[in-house]
Amino acid sequence: MQVAVEISLYPLSDDFEKPVDTFLSLLANNPTIEVEPGKMSSIISGELADIMQALSQAMEEVFAQSPAVFNLKISNCCPV
Repeated sequence: MQVAVEISLYPLSDDFEKPVDTFLSLLANNPTIEVEPGKMSSIISGELADIMQALSQAMEEVFAQSPAVFNLKISNCCPV
């Protein structure tokens, strides 16, 4: 099933750029999904299972670096 995910990452640390860069790099290096970074959120599209696996791995890496908050919306309607 094709889906689109809009996701925002809010690192809870002074060095907020490193977790964001790490997160986007991990997702962008995954050939099974498409990532469109934005200024306030990113859009990830692809198969639901592929996205959830990629998000799980990338989120775990960010959480290992610093506390953070993720905000996401998932839709199967009109994926990008």
